[in-house]
Amino acid sequence: MKSKPMGALFGVLALVAIIAIAQPAFATNVSVTISKGASGTNGKCDPTSCFNPQVVNANVGDTVTWTNADSAAHTATYYDGNESDTSVGTIWDSGMIKASSTYTTPAFTKAGTFPYFCEVHPWMTGQVIVGAAGATNPPPTSGNNMTTTNMTGNTGNQTVPEFGPVASLVLVIAIISVVIFTAKTRAIPKL
Repeated sequence: MKSKPMGALFGVLALVAIIAIAQPAFATNVSVTISKGASGTNGKCDPTSCFNPQVVNANVGDTVTWTNADSAAHTATYYDGNESDTSVGTIWDSGMIKASSTYTTPAFTKAGTFPYFCEVHPWMTGQVIVGAAGATNPPPTSGNNMTTTNMTGNTGNQTVPEFGPVASLVLVIAIISVVIFTAKTRAIPKL
C-alpha cells in the first residue's frame, strides 16, 4: 500500500526537477567581441571594427557576453534608439568593461530588437535580435585590427533541438509513467 504514495511523490519530484533545469539546458550564450582598436575608429565603425559581430541573433532565455579586446574601457548599454532619453540602460547596462574583461546580460525574457551602444564612444552601436528562430551568428572575424581569441569559448548561437524542452518533458513524463505503472502492476508493459 505504501508504494502508491512513494511512486506519486517520486513522479512529482522528478517532474519539478526537470522543469527547473530544462530551460537553462537549452539556453545559449552569444558572444560579441569589442574589437582591438575600437576606441580609435573615430566614428567609422563597420560590422566588425567596433562590436564584432555588430548584430547578433539570440533566442528567449539566451544571454549575450561582450569581451573587451581593446585597450580602452567600453560599455554595452541598451537604449531604444534615442540616447538622450530615460531608456538608456533600462534593460541592461554593463558599466565599464575594462580591457580583457567581460560582461554578460541577464537572460532575455522576450523577443524583440534591442539596440545598444558604448556610452564612452557613442558611435559604437550594435543590436541584439531576440527570437529569430534558427538564426546563427558568425564567429568574430579576425583581421589586422581584431583579436583572434574569443575569451568565452563560444562563437555564437548554437542550434536548439527541434522540439526544445517540451519534447524532453514529454519523454520524461512517459518514462516516469511506465516506471509507476510497472511498480503498481509488477509487470512490464508490452509496447
